Order: sequence, then structure tokens, then C-alpha cells
Amino acid sequence: RLRRELKVWGRLKHGNILPLWGVVNDFGSYYPAMVCPWADHGALTSFLECRQHVLSPLDKFCLLNDIALGLQYLHSESVVHGDLTGSNVLIYGNGRACLADFGLSTILVEFIGTSYFTNSIRGNIRWAAAELYEAPDNASLTTECDIYSFGSILLQILTCKVPYYYLKNDLTVFGEIIRGKKPEPPRDLQIAPGHRSFVQRCWLPRARRPLVGEIVAFVGHEVRALSS
Repeated sequence: RLRRELKVWGRLKHGNILPLWGVVNDFGSYYPAMVCPWADHGALTSFLECRQHVLSPLDKFCLLNDIALGLQYLHSESVVHGDLTGSNVLIYGNGRACLADFGLSTILVEFIGTSYFTNSIRGNIRWAAAELYEAPDNASLTTECDIYSFGSILLQILTCKVPYYYLKNDLTVFGEIIRGKKPEPPRDLQIAPGHRSFVQRCWLPRARRPLVGEIVAFVGHEVRALSS
């Protein structure tokens, strides 16, 4: 299955998808090493932490536009990302964002021998769809899960803070999710009502979440408005 998924990744061609250049097996690891372009600015989370005081609203929505277009392309190719987090969005030297690691987290879990639930507790729970934790043994990744995670990415970029930033322990975050509590922005930070409303739409029950095309339209509209 790993070979099959890597083959899928290799055929994906889009400016906001990290390309797979090849696979090598001589790095001394049990797992194959994937060869990809270097992203000078690293992952989204560290990028936002370092630049939170210099990023303009337009800068933030340009990042969101890149992420939305990458996600739209994946869904058009019948690919579910499944692990859209601040660690799996990479930033090139020119500031363009690209999506990485889609599909691989769930594949590697099969080799490691743990469930998606236990794997998620180790990091991506802050972005992952709440329904994945309601019945973890039966959890399945869908495009709607990606939409939920995009809402979390949207909140993160608007605030430059990871979801549930005020909770340091991921198990505490899990408790909030089980109680139905969504992440909150900093109290001293004003988020436009329309932006906050769209974040919340992404977190609605599956059938009521926006489609990826609506996300692209929303973000594109904001980019044009901020550019004028």
C-alpha cells in the first residue's frame, strides 16, 4: 500500500502540492526516504511564530489561498489529505505555501501498528476533525475531515497561534474536543465577524460544512478585497 500511495503522490502536479522527486532506501532506516524540494521557511507553525508581527492580512490570506488551492486540487484527484496541520503545510523561500504528507500518516500507522486515534494524540489532534474521536475505532478520513482541518488552519493563520494554544497538553485538548469545545482565538485579538463565521462553518457537522470550492471562493474574495 505504501508503494501505491507514493505512486499517487508522484503523479500529483500542482504548484501548492509538495512534489515527490523520488524514493531512496539507503538512509539506514526501515522506512523508505522520500526526496522532495527544500522549503526554506519550514513548516507553517514555526513560520507564523517567527513572523506574527510582520505578516499583513493580505500575506495571511495569500497563504490561505495557496492552501485552499492545494486542497481543492487534491479533492479533484479523489485524494484526502487526512493530516492537514501546521506541520504539514510547508513554506517555500518565495513565501508560497504547499501541502505535504497527505495520506502518509495513516499508511505509516499501519506499519507502526497503532490506531489513528493514538497517533493523533501525538500532535495533530489540535487540527483534526472532532468526529474522528467520537468513535475512534471506526474513524474514517473523508474530504469533510479536511474541511474541518482547514477551519483550524484558518484560525491558526489569522491568529498566528496553534488551535487550543492556551492548552499545553494534547490530552487536555482531547478532553475539550470530547466535551464539544472548539478552539478560541486570543481575547485581545479582533477577528472580523465574517472570518470567524467561516471558521465555525468548517467545524459544523459533516453534512453542513462548506465544500472546498466555497473555501477557494471565500479566500479568493478576501485576497482581492485586500489587494484593492
